[in-house]
Amino acid sequence: MHGWYEYGGYGGGIGAFLVTLLILLALFLVCREIVCWYWKINKAVELLERQNVLLERIEARLSAPAAPAAAPPLVMPPAR
Repeated sequence: MHGWYEYGGYGGGIGAFLVTLLILLALFLVCREIVCWYWKINKAVELLERQNVLLERIEARLSAPAAPAAAPPLVMPPAR
């Protein structure tokens, strides 16, 4: 029967757990990047962000105050 002290204490289990966790995290990030590339999610996000910018420009133009009414002409047409 082996005791915990023969395997380097509790640090061996924690170290193995942390290494496993790090490997799983790296695997998750790689798989996520592949899925996003395959389904073109990154491209869709870029297009939606551009659409938001364009809509904000349109909204700013529509909500801007209208130009003042034109002044009457300086020269009056001749009276008949």
